[in-house]
Amino acid sequence: MARPSNKVSTLWMDGPLRRIDEICLKSMVASGLDLTLYTFGDVPNAPRGVVLADAAEILSSKLIDRLQLVKRPERNPRQPIANFSDFFRVMLMKQKKGLWLDSDVFVFKPFTYDADEVFFAKEDRVRIGSPVYYLPPDHPVIGEYDQLMAQETLLPNWLGFRRGTLKPTWWKLRGIPYSPPDLGITIYGNDAFTRLARRYGDYGKAKPKHFFYHWSAAQSEWLFQPKDFRFFLTDPRHLGIHVHRKEGEHRPTEKGSWWEWAQELYA
Repeated sequence: MARPSNKVSTLWMDGPLRRIDEICLKSMVASGLDLTLYTFGDVPNAPRGVVLADAAEILSSKLIDRLQLVKRPERNPRQPIANFSDFFRVMLMKQKKGLWLDSDVFVFKPFTYDADEVFFAKEDRVRIGSPVYYLPPDHPVIGEYDQLMAQETLLPNWLGFRRGTLKPTWWKLRGIPYSPPDLGITIYGNDAFTRLARRYGDYGKAKPKHFFYHWSAAQSEWLFQPKDFRFFLTDPRHLGIHVHRKEGEHRPTEKGSWWEWAQELYA
């Protein structure tokens, strides 16, 4: 028997939310989701209705030190935190903290998920998106991440031949220092979730792209342009949208855009 839940969680490391994240969190609350925002510091503009919690209770931020890039150190200001959030969302599932939503996912309408089943959607034709992700607490994928964190190095066992064998071997032969995160920002996130879903027979349970990624990648820029978006509100197949590209929030708001509508709705 299904156990419907509306419990969701997300992470913001510290400091004020970006305007886009503030708006998206407001949309989650307005849609009736029971939202907890985990943080390692103060979030002065957390919307009303959001429950704040200590992120250290889920996962120590010391893991970020192990996620530093060696070959591409110029990426260290951002990628280690993105990789950390991939581990964090899986550890949330282990502690029964509900569905993970990236803080830049805008929710259009109320929804629930079955707490005893996986809940995720494809972000393109193949890959499972990491911005909306849920595993039951006894799912074997959680054990995969526990095992990975217990290793001396954070090299996953689920990588394909190119990133799991070819690149590391080539770098070693050439004497090029590297760390596992140098293999790519997706190795603990959507690439991992896709490969592990196949490993454990859950890939076929992925919901279609339109659930949260109808406008994905470069198309997400349309959210800041005067383009018809009303179908998101009227078509029940669209539960939300991941705002993948957010540069538009720094430009003058365009009339007739989703961004104009969202800001007016949650002023």
